[in-house]
Amino acid sequence: MKRLFLILTLFFVLINSIVFAASSTVKQKIHVQSVDGFSINAVLEYPKVKSRKEFSTVVLLHSLGYSSQWWETLPDELLAKGYAVLKIDLRGHGQSIYNSKLSRSSWSNMTTSAFAKYPDDVIKVMDKVKADNNKKVFFKNWAFVGADIGASTAVLASDKYAVKPKTIIMLSPVVEVRDLYIPVNLAHLTDVDVLTIIGTDDVSGKKAVEYLKKFAQAAFVTYTSEARSTGMLMLKNDNSLAKIIATWLGDYL
Repeated sequence: MKRLFLILTLFFVLINSIVFAASSTVKQKIHVQSVDGFSINAVLEYPKVKSRKEFSTVVLLHSLGYSSQWWETLPDELLAKGYAVLKIDLRGHGQSIYNSKLSRSSWSNMTTSAFAKYPDDVIKVMDKVKADNNKKVFFKNWAFVGADIGASTAVLASDKYAVKPKTIIMLSPVVEVRDLYIPVNLAHLTDVDVLTIIGTDDVSGKKAVEYLKKFAQAAFVTYTSEARSTGMLMLKNDNSLAKIIATWLGDYL
C-alpha cells in the first residue's frame, strides 16, 4: 500500500511539474507575408512573469537546409535566463515554404535573388513582433544568434535595422553564401561586438573568421568548440555551447 502511495505521489509530482513547465512561458506563432508574397513563419516565446514589462530579445536564425527545430537546448537556456526568444524559419525552410502562389518552395530550388530577400524577411518578422507585443517585447535591447547563412543574414539585417543589436553570435560564419556577402556590412556595425564559434575541424570556418576579423570595427572574439561539426550541429555535439552562448549574451542584455 505504501509503495502504491509513493508511486501515485511521484506520478502527481511529475504531472504537476510538466504542467508548470508548459505554463511557465508564453508562446506565439508569428506569420508575415514578404513583399513578394512569400509566407514567413516564426515562433516567439518569453517567460510568463506578470511583473515583467519588457524582455530582452534573442533572435535565432538557423543554418542552411535546417530549421528552427534544430536549436537543441539553446532556446530553453535563453528562456531560463529571462530572455524572449524569436525563432524564425528562413524562406524555403521549416514552416516558411509557401510562395505567393501557395506552392511549396524549397531553399534547394531558390534563386540567389530569393536569398537576397532574407534580411528583409527577418526585419518584417521583427517589426510584426514589435507591433503586436509593444507592452511585452521591445527591440531596444536585443541580439542575434545565427548559424552559417543565418549568421550572414543577421549581419545584413543588423546593418539595415535602425536599432542595432547589442551583439551578434555567429556559428560557422561564412564570408559569402548564396550571394550574401557580408564583410562590408560587418564594417558598418561599428558598435556591435561579435562572437564567432567554429568547430575543431572547420577549416573553411577558420579562414572565414580570419578574413571577417579584418572588417570588424568592434570586438571580434572567436571560440573554438570541441565539436567536429559545423553550424547548428555543433550545439548537438557540444552540450556546453548553449551555456557559453547564454553567458556571452548575459554581458550585453
